[in-house]
Amino acid sequence: MKQIQLDSPEFNRVLKNMQLENLYLSLSLQQKALDIVNSGVIITPTLIKETLAQSVK
Repeated sequence: MKQIQLDSPEFNRVLKNMQLENLYLSLSLQQKALDIVNSGVIITPTLIKETLAQSVK
């Protein structure tokens, strides 16, 4: 699978869809999301919760 970047059309589509729902990600959370997606690990609700919990600390 190709690597997704902050300026890729795929990622911009996700951000646009989030904006339509009044949801926003800080730049640091955007980068963490891309790192997870590009790492190839399976994305689960637990992984998302753990990542968000780490970003709050």
